[in-house]
Amino acid sequence: MGKGTAKRVLKRSKTGMETEFHIIDSEGRISNRASELIRKIKRQNSHIQIMPEVGKSMIEFGCYPDIATYNPVLDMVKSIEEAYRAGEEEGLFIYPFATYPGRFNAVMRSKKRYKIHEKVVGKENMTNSPRVTGFHHHYSLPKGVFDNEKLMIRLMKKSKLEASLISSYNFEIAADPALTLFTQSSPFYQGGLLGKDSRVIMYRGGKKLRQMKGLYARHQQLGGLPPYKQTATDLIDSLKKRWKRLERSVKRVSRVDFDTLYPHKLDISWNPVKINKHGTLEERGMDVNFLRVLSAVTVLLKFSLKEIQRAFINVIPTDFGIDEAFKLEGNALYIPPHSYVRNRLQRWSAYEGYKKKEMAFYAKRFFSFARSVTPKKYSKIIMAVQEMVDERRSVSDKIIRYAKRKGYLQDNKISDEDAASLALHYSREFPHDLEGTRRELERLSAI
Repeated sequence: MGKGTAKRVLKRSKTGMETEFHIIDSEGRISNRASELIRKIKRQNSHIQIMPEVGKSMIEFGCYPDIATYNPVLDMVKSIEEAYRAGEEEGLFIYPFATYPGRFNAVMRSKKRYKIHEKVVGKENMTNSPRVTGFHHHYSLPKGVFDNEKLMIRLMKKSKLEASLISSYNFEIAADPALTLFTQSSPFYQGGLLGKDSRVIMYRGGKKLRQMKGLYARHQQLGGLPPYKQTATDLIDSLKKRWKRLERSVKRVSRVDFDTLYPHKLDISWNPVKINKHGTLEERGMDVNFLRVLSAVTVLLKFSLKEIQRAFINVIPTDFGIDEAFKLEGNALYIPPHSYVRNRLQRWSAYEGYKKKEMAFYAKRFFSFARSVTPKKYSKIIMAVQEMVDERRSVSDKIIRYAKRKGYLQDNKISDEDAASLALHYSREFPHDLEGTRRELERLSAI
């Protein structure tokens, strides 16, 4: 169905988001005073959804999910603006990108769950977790497919809603390389130019990304980009296998009661695409970035999923989906085979980004579909992604260009002093981004 065709409203789905950030000091170096900053912000405004993360230099913001897309983003922007002002008073700044460019010793919080997780994945692999920050997008699952009492997916045989769940799930997996390309902001990792998306490389890890020191390098079932699923039974079966694998791993390293450690089974997943215990489909594979970029991606992804669920579009993997990705033909949306997405596109996006012509083409195909189902009143909001597609340049590309212009790069390495200068430069740009994004969202909300 096209945008102009009347549709029967099945469910007024909500959108939500989470953002993680590092904290730096007035000299541009990583600061472990995140807890202190969180306490101050909570004292000033208890309604702000801010919380600690795995690293002592990290903070996380949540927002109130809403049917209107601009409301959760606006809520997030206002919270970050208030937090930024509170931090400035203490000589602390929010760094807006996914990896700090220089070297630093990450300090992990001492929660039992983190310590056990470290034993499961390995101490060296776990050091990647507090060094990267991400952006998570939530969208409600189709009506009726989630049991809110059991916090689990329901089997609904011969149901169009169940088919819509699988189409939504597979769509997000196919979209992941494009979404990570749009949000990539992490070219540097521990003082080196690793790729265009160092966060993806060092968080997911594994053979497909040619990085065996990554967090989930040897536990792809827990943290790698998953393959498509054909049915809800397949999806539930894969979840059960994941739980059992983690349970065996935990029991090998600890005597803790597994069900006490993980009371909600859907918490046992750190994959880029997952079903959440809140009854949402969560895309958690993206870098954190300027809010103008994140708001654009939020809008594009929300309206894509809305169209798939409202119009009962069948998302179909095909061989010709490689050349005609995201082609909408009648009630079918074509995507590439999952092997192509996971083995090639994922790697091209992470290492080469727009420099790889096939990746640039794929991103353009996704944007073309997403824009076609997005209401025109959001045209200014999605402009940040439109410009990337037109210029073939991501925020990571701009960071690299800035570092080269300043003479910071030597043999693809950046000194700790120059990394601090770069971090402080972009941290001071962040309030301008927040203000501009807020104004545009407020204009949109007034329409």
